[in-house]
Amino acid sequence: MKLNPEKKFVVEIATLQSMQSLIQWVADLSVYLVTLLPSTAPSGTGGGLYAGAALLRNPGVLATLRELLVVARVWGLISNECLPTFSSTVSGYDVLPQLFRLITRIWLVARESSTGHDFDESLIDECFLFSAQVCIS
Repeated sequence: MKLNPEKKFVVEIATLQSMQSLIQWVADLSVYLVTLLPSTAPSGTGGGLYAGAALLRNPGVLATLRELLVVARVWGLISNECLPTFSSTVSGYDVLPQLFRLITRIWLVARESSTGHDFDESLIDECFLFSAQVCIS
């Protein structure tokens, strides 16, 4: 398929609104993984016994989540109705950019080491702080 750079591609607002459930699911999964990280770290309890813990070490899954979060953000510029909703303990806290940043940091660790390199304490602390500020609804 050849794309004509002069042609503008438009996504209908109704189509974006119909994608809101999928966008919400991607955001909820991302929030779950970020909040799961402190529990699965070696200093946490339980090791990798939590559902989805292996996804934290899978760079392919994390890269896809990052890309989908970017798509959601771009589509949100067109229509706010397609953006995911979050419950936050802090008013005015913009969850989506923070979520993208943390998923990116987790992805970088997973991508750099296939030998099970541990996440650094600052990342674990940021994920723990994030989990105190954002709830999966």
